[in-house]
Amino acid sequence: SSPSLPPSLPFVNASFPPLILQSVFSLFCVFGFAWSSQAVNMPTFAHSSFILIVILLQYSSEAVATTRNLHSHRLHHGLLGTGERRGKLVAVEGRKGEVEARLHTRRRLLTARRNSLSLSTRASNLNEIITSLFGGGGGKTGRAAVDFEGIPGTPANPNAAPSWEELGQALEDIVEKDDSLRVFLEDRNPVHPDRHPQAQARATMRLFDAPEGFEPEITLYRDSASWCPYCEKVWLLLEEKRIPYKVSFVPMSCYGRKPEEFLSIQPSGGIPVAVIRGRVISESNDIITEIERLFPDQNPMIPAVGTDEYKAFQTMLKLERRLFSSWFGWLVTGMGEREFLEMADETNGSLAEFGGPYFLGDQMSLVDCMFAPFLERMAASLPYYKGLVFRGNERWGNINRWFEAMEKRPSFQGIQSDYYTHVHDLPPQVGGCRSSGDYERYVDDIDGLTDSWKLPLPEGGSVEPVRPQDRNQKYARFNAAKALLDRHDKVVKFASRALGRGGAGVRAPLSDPYRNNEPRIIPHIDLALRIVANALLQENEHNAMKYAQEAVLSAGIPKDATAACLSYLRDRVGVPRDMNFSEARQLRAYLNLISDAL
Repeated sequence: SSPSLPPSLPFVNASFPPLILQSVFSLFCVFGFAWSSQAVNMPTFAHSSFILIVILLQYSSEAVATTRNLHSHRLHHGLLGTGERRGKLVAVEGRKGEVEARLHTRRRLLTARRNSLSLSTRASNLNEIITSLFGGGGGKTGRAAVDFEGIPGTPANPNAAPSWEELGQALEDIVEKDDSLRVFLEDRNPVHPDRHPQAQARATMRLFDAPEGFEPEITLYRDSASWCPYCEKVWLLLEEKRIPYKVSFVPMSCYGRKPEEFLSIQPSGGIPVAVIRGRVISESNDIITEIERLFPDQNPMIPAVGTDEYKAFQTMLKLERRLFSSWFGWLVTGMGEREFLEMADETNGSLAEFGGPYFLGDQMSLVDCMFAPFLERMAASLPYYKGLVFRGNERWGNINRWFEAMEKRPSFQGIQSDYYTHVHDLPPQVGGCRSSGDYERYVDDIDGLTDSWKLPLPEGGSVEPVRPQDRNQKYARFNAAKALLDRHDKVVKFASRALGRGGAGVRAPLSDPYRNNEPRIIPHIDLALRIVANALLQENEHNAMKYAQEAVLSAGIPKDATAACLSYLRDRVGVPRDMNFSEARQLRAYLNLISDAL
């Protein structure tokens, strides 16, 4: 996640003309294929071609500026950590000034990361842009410079926090005295995730009400980070229809290599893929069609033929594609705001046609499954990249009510991501996002540089609202603690990767699956995360803040190196993969609490 220069950037000026020639040649090849095979309709292709050409023209203006900015930044702000973007602070007096200077440095580095990602991914992955434009399914990080000779092998006071076993017992003692908390934690951490009514992001099988021993007829291959919108609509459909299925997790190309087992059934590597009754089906729409064909009576998602809803069904599906096209064009080129606003107005009006809150009335349908992944990503990306609050905007009241209705459904509750995850998972998938308008107004809030990831946390959230059913901060805090307690061995090693040597690079800056652990820092991270867990278990935020200061002062752990590891972990908490939004913001805030104390 450091803004280290991508390998392509030093050669931008030398390779720019050949890049354009190769890309234009590729464009004409794709055009010829599309024309001969009728793979796409011509209006869609023309619109997509226009977007590609505009992206290419942006390179010349961005390449020099981005390279210069990043080189300048590295000259003036030596990196001290990977996750947290820290600069060498020069003569900053007072704690307040130091915190403000850190935030200023992290802002500059986040901006540099956005700029470098926007340019480098667009320049190097035109084939993936083409894939996403035509309905497909689907960075290296720097190592902190740490002198380990000055770091002791173990903390000076390893007992500054209880052991993991003692922390686990402390949580059990708290739960024993609070029946409602016990019920909540049991619901959020089900013994049988395969049968829980809410979608489970890490479940490898969903049986619902099927008898014991039932063998699902469907295996869904979807991305392991829950980033892919095309996987999401298939996932949501299966959850709504409650059809038993297995899950096999596959990394997206932007953050990992596809396993050979998957490539043997899907040589192109695209996701999602479903194996239904032995038949391999790729492309999300084909999978959805086959599921509806084979299971028409199990919670039907297509209205009955001859009804008014059925007549509107196809029109609304076409509207979804037009809305997507207008949003995507504006997102990646910076042009098309008026077209998007018109499409958003039309979508808002369409939701009123049958009285709402869903597109076809008071019952969820396939139309909602198709709209959900991209409305969710619009709500996240538009304030961050365009300065436009989409969800919560009075202009689109019916869309707001649609979100509220969807968030009451167990299927969507377990699938929905958060703004932070989406704004950083979109660029490596689509080839970069173009910031414009008053975007700076919301960037720091979504990136956690304001009070959004600081204690005390606002109950209802900030630009991103917290779902009403998730606003019990005490419960969210305890479940974040439980997640950390249950997986502490893996989490400690993962956080140490901030100082570990890099492996094979991937395009997603916040994903570096091949980075190595750093064993020398593990004892210190272990203690720091025990302090985080104990702070999460305090009675209230005031007690947590007081405890954090005292524990860090007595711990005797290296400050900069440990803080870099905590920040590395904080920036990689994914929703819904790791936990839901309300719990993620608690964990991020408490990681910040200990990092700031250090």
